[in-house]
Amino acid sequence: MKNVLAYKSIGEVEKILKVKPHVLRSWEQSFSQVKPIKRKGGRRLYSEDVINILRLIKKLVNEEGYTIKGVKKYLSNNKISIVKKEGALKISEELDIKLENIEKYLKNARDILINEK
Repeated sequence: MKNVLAYKSIGEVEKILKVKPHVLRSWEQSFSQVKPIKRKGGRRLYSEDVINILRLIKKLVNEEGYTIKGVKKYLSNNKISIVKKEGALKISEELDIKLENIEKYLKNARDILINEK
């Protein structure tokens, strides 16, 4: 299983955000805040921070009706740390507790399996 904080390919980001790769590349050209790492052959790798910025851009354009120019102004008027946080996924406290319980259960199961060998 891939680490959640690992860099993601453009295909993975497409699935996460449900945005076509050509749109992601367009946003990369339009917004200086969107800076994926580029590997050999131009392969893009997106950090969680960049994905959060993309998530916010998508929300502003698709849900709130911003134009590209309006999103540029929005991003330039806000600190990048605030933009990253604003674009981050929000989970409820209840879901967070459930996820912690699942994590404990899985670690316990792993320990049992390791000790049986």
